[in-house]
Amino acid sequence: MSSADPTRTTLARWRTARRAVLGAIVLAGSVVTSAAVMYRMGSTDCGAHHRVDRAYTYSGIGVVIERHRDEVVVRRVLRGSPATGKLHPGMHLVAVDGENPPSLEAWAASIRGAPGTTVDLDVQTPCGRTKTVSITRDIVRMSY
Repeated sequence: MSSADPTRTTLARWRTARRAVLGAIVLAGSVVTSAAVMYRMGSTDCGAHHRVDRAYTYSGIGVVIERHRDEVVVRRVLRGSPATGKLHPGMHLVAVDGENPPSLEAWAASIRGAPGTTVDLDVQTPCGRTKTVSITRDIVRMSY
């Protein structure tokens, strides 16, 4: 037997023990955290306030736009939004109400507006056809 074998064995035992101890610490922390959350959720004064709502609500037409080179492009149309069936991903926005906003933020602000108002968008399809689309703004709920 060489003199390095006992050192390797000791080191291997130490690593195994360390893994076991760290695993027990993580497990104990998870159990304690779960118990604390369950205790708070079960209390009568706090349970109703723990519903997580991951959504954003605004008034507009329900499109996600992005800048692609020097053009503003429809990236996504939110399902059930006023733009559904009128705008499609890949369409280029040419003008909004006859104006050409200077930035992406200005485009977004121009597209948004009070519910019930109409916005006219000049769009160009990916195949090059240009048309004007009128969309009535409404409350849009975007879940994430």
